[in-house]
Amino acid sequence: MKVVRCLLLLVFLSPWSVWAFEMPDVSVHGFVSQGYLNSSDNNYLSTDSMRGTTQFTEAGVALSSEVSDKLHIGVQFLSRDLGDVGNGTVKLDWGFADYSHNDYLGIRAGKVKLPFGFYNEGRDTDLLRPMVFLPQSIYDETRRDLLVAYQGAGLYGSAPAGALGFFDYHVYGGGINIDDDSLLITALKQNGTFSTRKAVIPTLAPLIGLPAAQAYAQQLSITSLKVNNNYIAGGSLILNTSLDGLRLGGSVMRVENDIDYVLNRSINPTVVAGGNPLNIMVPTPLTGTIDNELTWVASLEYTIGDFLLASEYSETKRKQTYNGYVALDATSQSYYVMGAYTLYDRLTLSLLYDVYYADKSDKDGKDFAATSPDRKDFFTWRKDFGVGARYDISPNWLIKAEYHVVDGAALFLTTVNDPSKLVQDWDYYTVKMSFNF
Repeated sequence: MKVVRCLLLLVFLSPWSVWAFEMPDVSVHGFVSQGYLNSSDNNYLSTDSMRGTTQFTEAGVALSSEVSDKLHIGVQFLSRDLGDVGNGTVKLDWGFADYSHNDYLGIRAGKVKLPFGFYNEGRDTDLLRPMVFLPQSIYDETRRDLLVAYQGAGLYGSAPAGALGFFDYHVYGGGINIDDDSLLITALKQNGTFSTRKAVIPTLAPLIGLPAAQAYAQQLSITSLKVNNNYIAGGSLILNTSLDGLRLGGSVMRVENDIDYVLNRSINPTVVAGGNPLNIMVPTPLTGTIDNELTWVASLEYTIGDFLLASEYSETKRKQTYNGYVALDATSQSYYVMGAYTLYDRLTLSLLYDVYYADKSDKDGKDFAATSPDRKDFFTWRKDFGVGARYDISPNWLIKAEYHVVDGAALFLTTVNDPSKLVQDWDYYTVKMSFNF
């Protein structure tokens, strides 16, 4: 019933829906899906997936219109419920105007789908992919709200490449919103709390002694945190080769953010040394930075008959600072290989091997684990082997099921688990049914 209510709300409360079905120049499409997620040993994407959860719901309605031969407008409203994220709230997922001057040049402005890898722009459409989840090393589901669209403007177009085929390009600039319920916020609070505790001990120890400084640091925590995006900029270039079915691509992106956060206690050494509990307990507002200095993705896709082979490789240079203290300065590494084969036009079988390292120069996690007894080496990687099946019941209905064996606990697993109880080897399975119209 929750899915039905979300879908009705999206359709009938949309400002265009009252007349959208009566106007021939307005197209209405949408989807509604319900999934079940169950994991062993570690929770995944939800704090209760080890018990099995049906908090895996999406419903969306997209409206589009050809205002003229050159001007196209579109908008999508989305409702999601994935664990503690979304909770059925209806939001503007994307909405933009698209003016095509000619094949070589067009402009999009508004909240525009982000060109990132081959599959980010179509990540909401189950019909376009064989598995329930896109490969998580690159299309991390916990970062979906961050990467689904940018708010700004972009230029796009196609250009011939002679015997090679033809190019599609998209360059853009603007901003992004980061929701308060995003798991990224939880992860930043965790990392900021750990980093602040580590940073204040050398300052406090000469004043109150090392044991007292360590004890005081353990009481510090971030109570609230807000990310303020300064900008996002990037682009993608895709070569549709003259070899039928072969596509090659590259994407780049840079994101710069400031953060405002509040500590539960003072970190002023004179206040702490003074021993006044009233001053010590005063919340302390501070600032920091969260930057993806450069993310790039190299992509390959080859389709021949009923067989699909896809592979992408990505790196992200990241830096985080809290009150001037450098908490993170590393380059992550991601890659996957996925194959899918369709039988009888309805059944598609898939295999996936997907790898992520939080720091490509510390793949075994030893440097990370050495920073604290509470940090384990396997928090820094995730190696996922998955098998899946998709069955197209009809042109509108489909069902998917898949099973994954995972080594490692990277990609925000600490945000939905007690870190001390995380285990290295775990698995999960999911089933999802979708209706598209």
